[in-house]
Amino acid sequence: MEEFVSEFGELSNADVQWLQNLYRFTGENILPVAVDSEITCKELSSCLFQCLCRICHNCSNPCCHQGKDGLILPLSYRFISLTELQSQQKTPCCSQLTWSTIRFKQWALHKERFLVGHKALSRTNLLLCGILTDKISITPSASESEERQSGGNLYLQDKNGFIPCEIIKLDSRWLGHLVLFPSWSYIPQSSEVWRPSGAEAGYLEIIEAPFLVFPKRLAGSLLVSSTLKVLLPDSAIHLLDKGFHCHKVKLNIAGELSRLSSVLNIRGKTTFFFFLSSFETETCLPVVVQAPAKVTWHRCLEVTKQYVITKVFVSSLQGTNYKVFVVSSSSEFYLYNEGFVKGQTLAEFMHASDTKETSKHELTSLASKEESFQNRSSVDWSSQSFIEEVFESRESKICSYRGMISKVLNITAGLYELDGKFGLCVAYQQIVNCGRGLRPGAQVEIHNAHLHLKASDHFPRIILCCCLRSVLVVIEFSRLSTEHQPFSFIGNIYISLLFKYNLDLPNYLWMVHTVETLIKRFCPRFLTKQHVLMCDIDTGVTGMFFNSILKYTKWNLVARPTRDICQEILAELHHCPLKEISQPNFPCQSPSLSELLTLAEERVWRSLDLSSLLPDAEIKHLIAQQLNSKLAWSFEVLKPEDFQPHMILSGVFRANSRTGCLQLLDTSGALDCIVQNPNEMNQIAFSDTSYIGCLVQLQKYQLVIERFISSEFPSSKHLDDPRFIKEKHTRIYAQFCVGDLQVLKRHGAAAARPALLSPALPASLSSAASAASSGSCSEACKTDEVNGITSNQHRDSPSLPKMPRLEEVVLQEGHVGESGRTVCSHPSWTGGRAVGIQGEPRRPGDTTGTRPGPWAARPSEREGRTRGAGCFAQLVLITHKDALMLRNCQYGRNEGCEHTNGSGEAFTQRAKTGLGLAFRASAVNMGRPRQWKDAGKIEGLPELEADPSLCSEYNKRTQVLLDFMDKAVKWYHLINQGGVYRLITPKQLDTSVFERHCSSSVPWKTLQSLNCPLNLVVQPDWKFQYISTLSCLHQSQLFENQINLPAYLKNLPSEIPRINSIQEILSHSFTASLVSFTGIILERICNEPNRRANFAAVITDKNTQGISVPGDWGLKLLVGDIQNTAITLHIYVDLMLLSYTLGILPGAMVVFYGLERTTSRHNNVYCKYVPSSSVSVLAIPSLEAVRSASTLSINTAIADMPQLYLGNLISGRENHLQGIVCCHVVNIQWLKLQWVCSRCSSIFKQDKCTRISGPCLSAVGVFRANASVIVEDGTAEARVHCKDKQVADLLALSSTEWEGLQQHIGPRGKVYFQYQGRTGHELHEETIGDVLMQYLGVICTSTIVCRPIQLVFRFDSRGKPKLGQTETFQLRTFTCGDHQYMTKMAPALFLTCLDIKEVDYRMLCHLANDRLIQ
Repeated sequence: MEEFVSEFGELSNADVQWLQNLYRFTGENILPVAVDSEITCKELSSCLFQCLCRICHNCSNPCCHQGKDGLILPLSYRFISLTELQSQQKTPCCSQLTWSTIRFKQWALHKERFLVGHKALSRTNLLLCGILTDKISITPSASESEERQSGGNLYLQDKNGFIPCEIIKLDSRWLGHLVLFPSWSYIPQSSEVWRPSGAEAGYLEIIEAPFLVFPKRLAGSLLVSSTLKVLLPDSAIHLLDKGFHCHKVKLNIAGELSRLSSVLNIRGKTTFFFFLSSFETETCLPVVVQAPAKVTWHRCLEVTKQYVITKVFVSSLQGTNYKVFVVSSSSEFYLYNEGFVKGQTLAEFMHASDTKETSKHELTSLASKEESFQNRSSVDWSSQSFIEEVFESRESKICSYRGMISKVLNITAGLYELDGKFGLCVAYQQIVNCGRGLRPGAQVEIHNAHLHLKASDHFPRIILCCCLRSVLVVIEFSRLSTEHQPFSFIGNIYISLLFKYNLDLPNYLWMVHTVETLIKRFCPRFLTKQHVLMCDIDTGVTGMFFNSILKYTKWNLVARPTRDICQEILAELHHCPLKEISQPNFPCQSPSLSELLTLAEERVWRSLDLSSLLPDAEIKHLIAQQLNSKLAWSFEVLKPEDFQPHMILSGVFRANSRTGCLQLLDTSGALDCIVQNPNEMNQIAFSDTSYIGCLVQLQKYQLVIERFISSEFPSSKHLDDPRFIKEKHTRIYAQFCVGDLQVLKRHGAAAARPALLSPALPASLSSAASAASSGSCSEACKTDEVNGITSNQHRDSPSLPKMPRLEEVVLQEGHVGESGRTVCSHPSWTGGRAVGIQGEPRRPGDTTGTRPGPWAARPSEREGRTRGAGCFAQLVLITHKDALMLRNCQYGRNEGCEHTNGSGEAFTQRAKTGLGLAFRASAVNMGRPRQWKDAGKIEGLPELEADPSLCSEYNKRTQVLLDFMDKAVKWYHLINQGGVYRLITPKQLDTSVFERHCSSSVPWKTLQSLNCPLNLVVQPDWKFQYISTLSCLHQSQLFENQINLPAYLKNLPSEIPRINSIQEILSHSFTASLVSFTGIILERICNEPNRRANFAAVITDKNTQGISVPGDWGLKLLVGDIQNTAITLHIYVDLMLLSYTLGILPGAMVVFYGLERTTSRHNNVYCKYVPSSSVSVLAIPSLEAVRSASTLSINTAIADMPQLYLGNLISGRENHLQGIVCCHVVNIQWLKLQWVCSRCSSIFKQDKCTRISGPCLSAVGVFRANASVIVEDGTAEARVHCKDKQVADLLALSSTEWEGLQQHIGPRGKVYFQYQGRTGHELHEETIGDVLMQYLGVICTSTIVCRPIQLVFRFDSRGKPKLGQTETFQLRTFTCGDHQYMTKMAPALFLTCLDIKEVDYRMLCHLANDRLIQ
């Protein structure tokens, strides 16, 4: 080093130190890779210094100016190794040795290159030196390694390694030489995108040509220096004819480079094609470059220039019929120099090379007319007429374009934006260099690209698409500080789906948008981006998503042939997926849940017609209170096909810890859910906890939108006036069958159900269960899946592991856990994240959590690391569950109590909360608590297999009360009566937690002596694992070796309240006060329950928590028996403190638990929903049933009613509460016609209300009509009550006559007619002479009214006789002439008219024939 420095004479300390650093850098990094192994470090350092002098001699950089001693040293610059550059430089930078500061600022701030939101590259004073090579290994050991390490990419090499570099214009003579870069940019790879395997961390963009350290070693010239014999395209094209055989005969060809393909990787070999055209004709020679050392020609060749290619040979491409010229490993290319090139004729070449011609016919020209010359156009992008002209045909146009990349739309999908208005798609073209250089701000040139218009609404209107014939070249590197986002085909889910389904551009862009939507919805909160973009078409999230779309939706993919690379590039007629312009036909959509909720809400309000919510027969006769009550609640059901395109639901399945509802969740919002078991005959609702936290998808579902309207309409005439609507809200949720739930990504921490060995099934039942598991929702719900609960249910559900034999520790009473902590020290109610739920939304103001980065550990990973911790578990049978409602949560949370934080601050905070959402469940412990060493491997039922106490005949079952408060309410819809669960607690506790009375101040021994049940407050971090129903557990063969265990299980059902039928409950001999039953919702009515004024604060608290719906009203449900829907029961529900229950729709099968049975003063039985009650939806109604109920179709209800005889109803042979009877109208007993006030129901007379006490200012009246009619059908008679429209049908009045009658009654306000018998004096004396009354008297006694009718009725419960009891029959006397007859007759039936229709003569004939038979 001293000898090297001494050659420069006397220098300053800075100069000496700089030269020493140069010498040290040369010896450490450059000398080991120098081509000349005999060169010394001193000589190499001197050469490197001389190269720097040549660079700085004419540069404008002040730091390179010559000093007083004549020495030129860039003291502010230093050499840096490639390893240091990659490890230390984390942001994009550039180095400009030859530029002044002014020139650099002008370059960086050029207005045409500067994009808004981006900064220019920062300048750094660094020098790079190394070997420029096209291979990672300069001397490969074998041809395989040479091919693997070569790929047409350029690298800069020093001792420590390699770094990729991009050069706009390459001189092939630079390869293998030591070079110094005076102007370059270093671009690190973005950390926000996935790095393909083998992709480097960054690369170099060489702005100016490199300087050779040894310029004299640059040998050769690109010009032809000696005479060469060549074949021109017009002659050489005949060698590609099938009649010529010149295999491995090397020749020289020449021509103009007309087209250059992109670099391709075919079967692991990097290759590209180029075409030499004739100077006079359109003949083109196809040439393929496959030699690894010649792939870099792609960077050197330029279109429109003339070249000579030496030592090529003719060969057929493998697997095709195409013959091409192949560049050999010894081939070279030169610029065409006419003075040194001698053209050969085909005959001269054949004679010189002994090439044989076997074809007998005359040689014909095989020149192909290139489509690029015919269709290539210079596009005027400002002309709209050209754009319209381009898309008049069904085929895309081929064009070339030069512009700037303004944005990277989706790097993984190969989508860019050009000049802020056009799109660029490179997915159909291979880019072997990972897209280096394609950054925002880079100038690109595109040749032979396809032009598409309006391919997608989510991407630019005009898109340029590159196929295998297209060429994308960077002509100027970006000046902006943007990181490199690599694009690779390897492991790319977009490209895998593109080739699997052979997608055209519209479908590909739709697929890209769908995947982008999935990423935005679930990353990084629930999944990492790698999970979504995992290139596994069969098991990956995206692959399973699109496989299901292709299976369940009508994705009409046009059958296209598989892409043939050689045909796409070489064929005379160009064929590729981009050539044809197809119309977008997207199979489905999967927007975010917030977009779905907004879309559904806007749709139901936009299509709402208030008059359609009211029955046509009653709409004009409803007073304000009745009208607004009927408008208060309505619903609409949408199916996926109602959206265009079809709507697919996807989200993370979880239980909401604030409302207790099951939900689908993404980053935008949540959608409540109602889930149906595949076998509702088990009388238990959906309870499977293994789905919690799983990413699921739904193809079949019902989207229910419940509308709540608070209105003050005075009458039906004002329904079109929106001013009377005070408030409106919606409650949107999805209901579906669990068999239609497809799991895309299982949650690692989800506890799977244990697999039970079910008894052997007949072949028919087994096949039925298998078919139901993979069928649709309706099929899965109708099939009795005997093995559905005791097995894995269906293929898409979380897998159920086998039952291993694990080491277990049977804990004795009073045992303390390994941690040694007592139960009192357990920190509960800390607001931690709910167990099994990923991404619980943080409440406003919560800043404790930070959002993880794209590569940070996801919640599932963090939970996975804690799953190895031990835990304690207790098997329990749920026997009862109370209502989820606002309760006094101070109960059981006194200061110092177990499972609570005893600090005064926590107590003060809880005291301020008031009422909270909570519920209680009763359970029975099955076996003893058990310790598990690994919480993630809880499998089987060893509690029942190994506990000897269960085999005792006199064992005592421990009763437990479970209190669910705060975040524990998330288990409400998963904890159901009759289900067997495993209660799992953290390892910090011990088994004594299952033996405490934590919510009582009474001593534990006293409670134990009184056989009081245990009481546990379920903590937010406790888990429940669903096992099975008790019935399925008893039938399984899991415990066939346990003799006494089946007897134990057989006695357990006595702990569960019995499920009665509605017919049993209606019986007068039924004595139970609390009842449970299963039924079908027939009707749902809003009523106004009795409210106390001091509950205003409670209502406010309820609405604040968001657990209920707006409106101060209750529910009246008409529930029918599942065996006979004609047997009905009314249920009244007060929604004051209850959490609103979803899915209570007409047609739904539900099970009620713990309702209070009550008898009215009219001896009618009904039920009330009390705090100890609960309800679960067993089966969702069919779409037809729901829509018919929502449209109030009376014709659908009539069609299902039976044809009855009145006599059979009295005798008790028919036990129907409603039906159809063909009868004759005997007479009208009385008729009341009146106008009433719509607000107060007082008589409305002369357009004003007549109320005296407290004047009513209402100016709206409603016409009401009531009538009592005697009918008989030959077997008995009945008294029927008719109203409103039914009265008009009874009187056989047309709509005009009915309206005219109303107008005549208006001035009077009220008219009453009463039948006086058939004496000729049907009117009262005071009404004689009244024309209106005479009219009514005549019409009521006319044969027009007293006629046969078809009466649809239901029993009037207030006048219903006690059927079958002889003491109810009355003695009546009849007179016929001079004789009197006495007989006992049953009292008349009291019926309520539902509809009146005229009798068809065919029905009368049928009834007459039926009576004769009887």
